[in-house]
Amino acid sequence: MSDFSVRGLTAATAATADHAICALWNPDSLKRIKVFEMGIFKTAVGTAADSLYVARITARGTAGSTVTPDVDNAWDADDIPASGALLDLAAYPVQPTLGTPRMWGWVASAIAAAGVIWPTPRGISIPPGTGLALCQRAATIWPVSEVYFCWEE
Repeated sequence: MSDFSVRGLTAATAATADHAICALWNPDSLKRIKVFEMGIFKTAVGTAADSLYVARITARGTAGSTVTPDVDNAWDADDIPASGALLDLAAYPVQPTLGTPRMWGWVASAIAAAGVIWPTPRGISIPPGTGLALCQRAATIWPVSEVYFCWEE
């Protein structure tokens, strides 16, 4: 198994509830990947109603931008992600399809640099052709944020 991490800077989202901020997408048709940590940190002031949750996605949607991990994203700098995993970032012109029920969430401080690191010691499995997204809960604009995912495959 190899370990990878990828990071990116999102755009601000629309002021609509349940919009994806970012997602790690597994495009492979056979391989599962396992997320063992993810994080998000605002680069600007948000609102008092800022909160987010983790959700599985069953269709990718259309991301505002995408980061394609390569050998530099491997912790041992010796492999590329065999799954072809992609980090999709807001703002999404077409939202991904969210699975239900949602996973866990977090309420953010309205200040810049507020953030959270979610370690998942046993990992969250992302089956082939699905993803894992961080989504805003409230109908507020989620500000530009630094996001990252760490996974193994």
